[in-house]
Amino acid sequence: MQLPSKNGKKNSVPDPHKFTSDFNSVIFIVLWNSLGFFFIEFIMNYYIFSILHYPPYNVGLFFSFITSGGLISSLFIGFLTDRYSKRILVMIGSFGRGLSYFGLYISIILESLVGMYISAFVLGLGAYMFWNPLDSIISEKSSKYHRSSAFGKRRFALGMGMLIGTLVGFTIFSVANVITPDNTFLIYGAIPIFGISNFYAGIQFSRKVDEKMKFIYPNIDDDPLIDQEEEESIKSSNNSSNFVYFLGIVILFSGFLLSATNYGFYRPYIQTYVLTYINSNAELVASFYLPTALIGALIAPKIGTLADKINTYYAITIASILGGVVTWLIINSGNLVFFAVLLVIDNTIMLTVGFVFVNFLSRVSVKHRGKIFGLITIFESIGMIIGPFFGGIVWLIISPQAPFIISIIVEWSLISFFVIGIWILNPHLVESIENKK
Repeated sequence: MQLPSKNGKKNSVPDPHKFTSDFNSVIFIVLWNSLGFFFIEFIMNYYIFSILHYPPYNVGLFFSFITSGGLISSLFIGFLTDRYSKRILVMIGSFGRGLSYFGLYISIILESLVGMYISAFVLGLGAYMFWNPLDSIISEKSSKYHRSSAFGKRRFALGMGMLIGTLVGFTIFSVANVITPDNTFLIYGAIPIFGISNFYAGIQFSRKVDEKMKFIYPNIDDDPLIDQEEEESIKSSNNSSNFVYFLGIVILFSGFLLSATNYGFYRPYIQTYVLTYINSNAELVASFYLPTALIGALIAPKIGTLADKINTYYAITIASILGGVVTWLIINSGNLVFFAVLLVIDNTIMLTVGFVFVNFLSRVSVKHRGKIFGLITIFESIGMIIGPFFGGIVWLIISPQAPFIISIIVEWSLISFFVIGIWILNPHLVESIENKK
């Protein structure tokens, strides 16, 4: 669907051929909702451990409550997304986040660890209630040919929100610490500001996003939209087809569960490994660590565009192999600059694979899209609960390098799960791009 120019070269596809007219309003909410992401993660770790002097496991419990809230939310949000208004669900999720930020702020003032845990649980509930319906809306408002690009824009907005929120949050935190070091109200004053931004984002989303407006393809032959009865008849036309479809789902999602667990097995220990074996200066490591995540967010739209163009099988296979190689180089690097470069490459690979997968999964079903996204978030939550636990045991019992080496082996082994699962499901996709010119 590219328009030829006078000089014979192809111009870029115009936005109306990629997204709906209100697509930017959909993405707009992500920037406002992500303002507190990095600041909250850092400041709660700092406050519980350094200010209240609780042991490290209390810090871990705080983040476990976030994951637990997300896991519970994931159990029902997919069903709600497919049955009720996605716009209202996004707004409720955004308000839930806002309330959790105010809860954290009040708990900090009262020095209530229980209050922080409750607020963290509410934060997890709101976060997962937010992302699932939002991702479904993004899928409905983007062309199947440019869906990875659509999610790349979402990731870019998230990165920009984190950057702005980090600058605002730490500016308030630092200035207040200098001027009024004992004034808790001012030192942590950025937290309620981030809460207000979530309320504002939810209201604006409700006002400006038209849930009924879905992407319409310029060429009627490209339109993948089929009604729910047709979709169901395709999958239940015969028992053999139904069994094959179910088999593909089982294989693919088994791979996702193992992959999520594998991610949690090694990823939380990268920073610890660097501090132990590369550089023990926490401030210096942080100055390299945060920019690597922001760089990934800034280039996310380009990565999304690339993910729309590359073959799914090649992308998964090559990215998994390269990801293992990069992980091996990370644990064998003795230089902080080299580590930062490798981390940027690793984040780029993860983003590319993520966009390829979300593109494919968004096209498996229209009627059950919310449930599919919900199942993925459930697996991610389980993986981040199980993975770090076993990764920490392996670190202590075998060696600090062991979690990374095992993760490389698992990552390469999972290639077959993904390739076979996608190969089985490909003929059953509701939105197929096989005939794209």
